[in-house]
Amino acid sequence: MQSVMRTVILAVLMLMLSMSVAFAEGAKTFGIVPFTVNGPKTFTYLERAIPQMLSSRLFWKDKFIPVDASALDGVVTPANNAEAQKTLAASGADYLVYGSVNIIGDQTSLDVRVADKKGNVWPRSASSSLNDMIPTLQNIAGAINTEVFDRPDARAQAVAQAKERVNQMNPAITVNQTSANQEIYLNPQFRYAGNNDSENRLRSNALRFAAHGMAVADLTGDKKNEVVLLDKHTVRVFNFEKNILVPLTEVRPQRRFDLLTVRAADIDRDGVSELIVSGMDKDQASQTFFYTMKSGKLAEFAPSVKMLVNVVPLPPTYLPTLIGQKTRKGGTVFRPGIEELAYVNGEVVSSRRVAVPKKANLYNFVWVPDDEGDKVLVLLPDSEKVAVFNSKFDRMVSSAVSYSGSTVSIENDDTMPGLGKDKLLIPSKYYIPMPFVVEDLDHNGKYEVLVNKPISVAAQFFDRYRFFPQGEIHSLQWDGVGLALQWKTRRIKGGVMAYQIADLDNDGIMDLVVGINTHPGATGFEARKTMVLGYPLDLAKADPNTPASSDYSQEQ
Repeated sequence: MQSVMRTVILAVLMLMLSMSVAFAEGAKTFGIVPFTVNGPKTFTYLERAIPQMLSSRLFWKDKFIPVDASALDGVVTPANNAEAQKTLAASGADYLVYGSVNIIGDQTSLDVRVADKKGNVWPRSASSSLNDMIPTLQNIAGAINTEVFDRPDARAQAVAQAKERVNQMNPAITVNQTSANQEIYLNPQFRYAGNNDSENRLRSNALRFAAHGMAVADLTGDKKNEVVLLDKHTVRVFNFEKNILVPLTEVRPQRRFDLLTVRAADIDRDGVSELIVSGMDKDQASQTFFYTMKSGKLAEFAPSVKMLVNVVPLPPTYLPTLIGQKTRKGGTVFRPGIEELAYVNGEVVSSRRVAVPKKANLYNFVWVPDDEGDKVLVLLPDSEKVAVFNSKFDRMVSSAVSYSGSTVSIENDDTMPGLGKDKLLIPSKYYIPMPFVVEDLDHNGKYEVLVNKPISVAAQFFDRYRFFPQGEIHSLQWDGVGLALQWKTRRIKGGVMAYQIADLDNDGIMDLVVGINTHPGATGFEARKTMVLGYPLDLAKADPNTPASSDYSQEQ
């Protein structure tokens, strides 16, 4: 009996050995060396960012795998095929990928080469704008897979994998289409089409006022969230019950202040959120009020402060932190310097100065954790495009399109006297952006940044037209080169005025909560109404090993 068992075990071991040998003989390896970057020093990060992006897109399980990083330590980009062959032999890889990128202004020229052990070289060059570099690199990676690695089914395999995870968080959230036969993606040419299934979206009743601020938080300590809506002079608190916003209480701070923003944060760290409401009077004097819920009413939590206040997660802990900035009348409304605030002895006081990139104020920046070095995103005041800075505040890249679309403004003249637009007829205004929302929704260690993409035909022609009849929430993610579009909601009929991630209906499932104002037309602004939408996010199904972002199209 024992001899039979030994024979069986020996046979199994021989079979496993033969399978491992077959795998070793069948799998090919590739190595990617740092790219040569010819351009401003701020783009030196592309030396390693481009190889990292190419490596993830060239990986083919059990077929083509990258060599160990130690095999290419200290290797520089080969100048010619002869040097490439030497590097290839030293690394032990079957293929070597190398190249360069030239950056002149906002234009780039990519040169990618693949060399094999037989001395063959496959070259591919492409030119694009700096903002289009990501899809250009993805196209090159696809060409390498097909033409060099003989992987004709790479696109079909990507589509098959995406079918298992696309719309995983919510069927009302879609991504752009990347190929003609990719039926699972929403075609950008048909943005008005969509699935309006009520099971995929929560929708409140319409309220007879136009809000411009929203916060969803637990204000009572009962582990259930309330909905806070802000208009020009009133802070209103609601319960969301069976798709109905049920009024709880409201408060009107000093009437001479026009209310600008509302935020919720646990200021005293007791597990219950307080409200932070900022406003400004006609003389541009700013004031921020702090409220807490007591016995079903909003009561003063701390004395008001003479500055605008926001809530932003700051490194290294990334806990929500109060920051404030003072204002002044005339010229640039924001005084220099952003202060971190602390709650001490029942008062909110300044504690230390917060370092930020140029053109940043308390409302338009956010820190984003990243394995390759934390980034700072700034919504540029002049164009409302998103600029990406490294932790040393060197500007790296900016988006090609504008975001936010806020309608909340304050007068702000940041131009030189005698220059810029006519301020006599059209005062210069700064539109306070909607907050960035930074979340790791698919739990893969990479953070997404949620932004609003306002949509309006009129706004394309009239510079100061700020009433957007439609919008989309876009999820952007840093992929080593720029901001890539991960997913987006279907087009939302109404002007988006706020959004956040919270459990809207208190069912234990996190929602993408979007506050909107209806758009009755160019002549019906006074008839606008407020509604709250919720997109349940099925985060439990998200597989951290297969992030939903890996094969999605890029933001152009």
